[in-house]
Amino acid sequence: MKHMGSTTVSVAAGILIAVAGSWLLGYTAAIPAPNGWFQWFSSTLGSYAGLVTWEMLVVQFPGVGLLAALVAFLVVRYTSLPWWQTCLLIIGAELGAAFLLWPQTINLSGLLLLQHAHEVVLIICVSIAGYISAHWPSQNSHQES
Repeated sequence: MKHMGSTTVSVAAGILIAVAGSWLLGYTAAIPAPNGWFQWFSSTLGSYAGLVTWEMLVVQFPGVGLLAALVAFLVVRYTSLPWWQTCLLIIGAELGAAFLLWPQTINLSGLLLLQHAHEVVLIICVSIAGYISAHWPSQNSHQES
């Protein structure tokens, strides 16, 4: 029964990230890319690579990634499930809620890599934060007997 509470908290955390992240993405998506950004990418890797990089680093990372990392760190720290199971529940719940909030993301036509920037940033941020949280020393280990 102890794991049921941890599962519920993990799923609720994923839904929280989707709802709050959709609000934050409205602000980060409005940040315009400087002209020099695309000029540099056009001369080296192509302007599409610049667009995907901008989407991941400037739009998705501050809009969803940082929030997801903070929430995952706290949830992994204070629940009884293994860190990787908690991270999978958070990621699954967030993606499920995001698809309900933004049904247009289910459409796989058009800029395929650009549409998956959200998933890539979410998986990386939640996984790294969960791993760090699970291996972070507990407060009890620093207390002397």
